[in-house]
Amino acid sequence: MTARKATQRGKNLNGLGMGLLALLTGMGALGAGGVAQADEITVGQSTSLSGSIAQLGLTGRRGLEMALEKINAEGGLLGQKVRLVVADDGMTPANGTTNARQMILSDHIKALFGPVSSAVGAAEETLAAQYHVPYFLFTANDVRMTTQVFTPYAFQVVPNTVMEPRAAARYLAELVGKKPITLAIITPNYSFGRDSADSFVAALKADGVDVKVLTQQFPKLGETDYTPFIPPLVSAHADYTFVGQYGGDLVTFTKQALGFGLFKATTVVGQYGRQVLTALPGQVPAGTIGFDRAPFWAMEGEGIKRFNEDYHQRFNEWPSAWAILGYTAAETWAAGVKKAGSFDGDKVAAALSGATVQTMRGPITLRACDHQGNVAEYVGRISAEVDPRYGQQTYTDVKAIPGEETMLTCEEAEKLQPHH
Repeated sequence: MTARKATQRGKNLNGLGMGLLALLTGMGALGAGGVAQADEITVGQSTSLSGSIAQLGLTGRRGLEMALEKINAEGGLLGQKVRLVVADDGMTPANGTTNARQMILSDHIKALFGPVSSAVGAAEETLAAQYHVPYFLFTANDVRMTTQVFTPYAFQVVPNTVMEPRAAARYLAELVGKKPITLAIITPNYSFGRDSADSFVAALKADGVDVKVLTQQFPKLGETDYTPFIPPLVSAHADYTFVGQYGGDLVTFTKQALGFGLFKATTVVGQYGRQVLTALPGQVPAGTIGFDRAPFWAMEGEGIKRFNEDYHQRFNEWPSAWAILGYTAAETWAAGVKKAGSFDGDKVAAALSGATVQTMRGPITLRACDHQGNVAEYVGRISAEVDPRYGQQTYTDVKAIPGEETMLTCEEAEKLQPHH
């Protein structure tokens, strides 16, 4: 069981390898013992700060913190400064719900920001709804959270597990045209992975691609030894291999797959974003198809450019997609509070349902039917060279696939939602 601790004030955010179990950030004045002052309110985040996907949680927290610090520097919300409490979920739903319940009952949080794991996210979403706490998902992205377990208090500002693989499939369909292709699949063995694989295949077929799946492999989340799973992918000699691993798992998989010659036997399609490409400097074979939810180097607009520079100046590295999405999530909540003129969960949720909010990424519309944001997914081929500005490979022909082209229709989403 993961303990929850208070952290010191200040900006000691660089210890990514410390495996801290919980953090309270220095946003506004903290009271004695970390108790909120009369002129501040508290929000919370339960996420993965340890384990193979910790980098996603840690950098996502950074983006969330930066947004809240900006809000506080500009006078806060409704005259209140915002204090953030953060706890490690250890990638387990039980820990996530324990953390969230304590934040709701003891810290009296006004909003809850979601985790890395979709399994944890679904558990937290149900609890947040029970207590009428607005809940913002920006890393965990299972489509079930806007359909099967959807609640009026949940909002998703990240492409979900239908949107993301549909975007990758759209890119591949334009690449191959109508010719038949073969496909191998490896994804983590839980709803995110299986849903992503199913959506990818279905989207290819919907786009007119004659695709045949030759093999599917489903290792556990956090797997460290992919050697039993890679040989079947290599021996399949599929035209393309869809890889659903992410974060540290994708780094581990890629290193081992290179040793088995997988990238010579097939063209890999995977979630190669900032952190993975940095951890594998120049090692991802050119022509590999990468997709990412918010690649800083490919995004347009003055807001994202300012954020990139601020992040780089502060941390001496460029932002991950998770940092960008975390910042966006905080902006979304703040917009709801301002529109509602209140921190009340019911009023904020009602204010955001169907609303278009302005973020540093540009406007995002949260559909009334499922509270899914119409955010883009970015897809392209991995470059041959490391970009000296960023210390990583980038995408040579990146395309932003609009959310409107990949989302479920409202009718499709509503059919899957619980009805009372």
